[in-house]
Amino acid sequence: MKSLCSFARCSGRMVGFALLLVLCLQAHSAWAMRCVTSAGADKFIEPIGSVQSYPVNVPDGYIIWISPTRTTTGYCYKDLSGPGSLPFDDPVSFYANPANIDPAVWGLEIGIRYQGVDYFGAGSAPGQGVPTGNVVPACTQDNFNAGLCPKIPVSITYQVVVRKRGAWVGIPQDTYTVFQFDGKFGINCCNTSFQYILSGLENLKPTPCTVDVTVNPEPGVIDFGQVQRTPTGFAPVKPTRSFSLALDKTCNESVQIGGYFETSNPVQNNLILPEQDSQFGIGIQDRNGQQIAVGEPFPLATFTAAQAHIEVPMTATLQPLGTPKIGPFNAVVTVRVLYD
Repeated sequence: MKSLCSFARCSGRMVGFALLLVLCLQAHSAWAMRCVTSAGADKFIEPIGSVQSYPVNVPDGYIIWISPTRTTTGYCYKDLSGPGSLPFDDPVSFYANPANIDPAVWGLEIGIRYQGVDYFGAGSAPGQGVPTGNVVPACTQDNFNAGLCPKIPVSITYQVVVRKRGAWVGIPQDTYTVFQFDGKFGINCCNTSFQYILSGLENLKPTPCTVDVTVNPEPGVIDFGQVQRTPTGFAPVKPTRSFSLALDKTCNESVQIGGYFETSNPVQNNLILPEQDSQFGIGIQDRNGQQIAVGEPFPLATFTAAQAHIEVPMTATLQPLGTPKIGPFNAVVTVRVLYD
């Protein structure tokens, strides 16, 4: 009550009070850091591709689309002068959804996969970002005026993940800004820092079609048997086993299917390691002998409307990374089906 009475008696100071509030807002908005690519670009637009679909009855959390691994290489720097921007270290973060458009109202979640972790709860307010580990150091006003504040090189690797959340209601727009790189106090007030923009969202839609996958030989165990270690690796040189992915479609529609291999095992050079110190890995090749990247989407099969079953041949190969560790080993890989 004391503050209310004081405020009422001081009605003659309202102009001064309002002016002070405006000055505070201006000082706050001066906090700014900016990131751009090596070529000076402040955005990257990723097309989601042709029609992207998913089974209509899948639970929340079902992954609809995963981007290829992307690396943004460039630099970050202090963008504005003044005490609100310069005299502190500025950690670079992913700030999600800078336009504050919630994709959950469409029936989607759009997140950031960084260093093997998926972030779906990040936001665009200060403190809600995902730290990248890069830091723009403090700078003085004199150095800023002289153009001497450092531009810190960055190389940040990530993926974007779209998954189902709630009931599908359709998407009224074709693009969505997934994140913006920015500093300690959130979104740059005056200039656009680097943004990742997803386009082609109007191509998303659920489908009554489902495709089941089975690994043959069942139950999905690939046995290399006994393999001899040699001073240079293995005998035979590249122990190889064949297997296949059996795809079964339950609808009368044409559909394209993509695949995605994921594992909790260590991965090195797209080889799945049984253990971190095993000194060898397991590579997966397609029917043409091309290595399939772990954690990257790849084309798998195209069904015509009349087709119900497709068998996709593959191979698994042991490859040395040094002197292989002796003893039994195993590694677990999961194949995820993506609807294109």
